[in-house]
Amino acid sequence: MKRISRICVASLSAAICTAGVLIACAENTPGPAPEDGPKAPPAIEYTIDESVLESGKDANHQDFYVENVQRVENSPLADKTIYWLGSSVTYGANSGGYAMAEYLAAKTGATCKKDAVSGTTIFCDNKTENTGAKSYTTRLTNSTVFDKNDKVDAFVCQISTNDAIKNRLGNRGKITGDDFNKSQYFDLKTTIGGVEYIIAYVIETWDCPVYFYSGSYFGDNGSGETRTNNDPSGTNYSKLIDDVKEVVAKWRDLGYEVDVIDMYNDEDFNSKVSDAYYKWCTNDPIHPKRAGYLNWWMPYFEQFLTVKLDPKYAN
Repeated sequence: MKRISRICVASLSAAICTAGVLIACAENTPGPAPEDGPKAPPAIEYTIDESVLESGKDANHQDFYVENVQRVENSPLADKTIYWLGSSVTYGANSGGYAMAEYLAAKTGATCKKDAVSGTTIFCDNKTENTGAKSYTTRLTNSTVFDKNDKVDAFVCQISTNDAIKNRLGNRGKITGDDFNKSQYFDLKTTIGGVEYIIAYVIETWDCPVYFYSGSYFGDNGSGETRTNNDPSGTNYSKLIDDVKEVVAKWRDLGYEVDVIDMYNDEDFNSKVSDAYYKWCTNDPIHPKRAGYLNWWMPYFEQFLTVKLDPKYAN
């Protein structure tokens, strides 16, 4: 809002003022502008305490169990229903089957339902159970976890590292044109076709936002970095994330609420833990333990989903 000032100068007039005196009107300053527009996003409330490294506790210690998570009062996510689709990271393969969904539900009161099976892929080639009957798209279509009649506020899908394994890169596929926006149009034998199918199917079934998420950063073996992985390499997983972002850009341009929760490329997120804490709170560069989910990953999801789903932060 522009600030407007008015200065009035009276003319010389015996009837109005003493001769030769200029009368200036006081500056007309408007009052405080009303609060308008979206609020600034809340800070991410990490609960990382590196002193735990001196305690001798394992990162899967009972202190980090879901049942010990303190519920927050009046969370904007308390009345939300969030669906989660993924493989071992979403399942919690090295944390007793507990991951972001369970920790987020425990802290905020959100209703979280997840369909997650370790080792599975986004593409479906029907060659094995993990790349066929248990693939993301097959489970989504035939899920016994998800209810097609639910009112779903957000659908969160893991960008699977299993699709970035070296001998599966030939399954990547290509993004379709803008006129391809129905679930029946996509090639489920490819990862990109699977990503587009998931977006279309979720929109057609629940008409809710779709958010794909990556894991935390890891580089290539032999790169000299501390956080590295052999297969998939950091290079190949990073390329998959970029490809998913291109798909997301297409669907956003079509007017749909689709986005990427990109922890892999977020330098601030990855710098929140020292290399020593990282080694302690993860089983390997891909899979967190309970403390890794609770203290490092879950707060990132909580903030992202709060900003997306709470109207006071809406753009």
